[in-house]
Amino acid sequence: MTDYNTTHRAIPAAEPTPLHTALRVIGVEHTVPEILPGSLLASRGERVWATGSLIAMLEDVTWEVIAPHVPDERALVGCGGVYEHTAPTLPGQQVRIEVYRTHVPDGDGKQRWTARAVNVDTGQQVGVLHHEVATPNRERFYRRCGRGREETAGDPQ
Repeated sequence: MTDYNTTHRAIPAAEPTPLHTALRVIGVEHTVPEILPGSLLASRGERVWATGSLIAMLEDVTWEVIAPHVPDERALVGCGGVYEHTAPTLPGQQVRIEVYRTHVPDGDGKQRWTARAVNVDTGQQVGVLHHEVATPNRERFYRRCGRGREETAGDPQ
């Protein structure tokens, strides 16, 4: 089990400059009612940025940093993480996502990254994701999943 230090709720100002920053506009499709149509969440949830979408977007922006450096024969998979969703974001509002490297081992091994989102319109930190990313051999990864890679070729990513 990964031991994440959750006592550092926000990234302090003294932290190094982010390796990567991206701006995203939150759309209606990223909101609570849209992610599980027909569910109680959809009928009772507020139209704000959904936590699942927040996590996916923070991970996606982190992968923008990592993916260009991962050879094709390696898979790129999230394998653990801790998140905090700390403030609401409405459709149409813009967020700035900052990515920080917290640990990248020499050679193989799990990398640890932190991504945080700040609502540009309100100045509030919206969420933080501390996560681990592994880059296992792609063929071995799919064998461990119980399927060959060719069986997943048509699956949505």
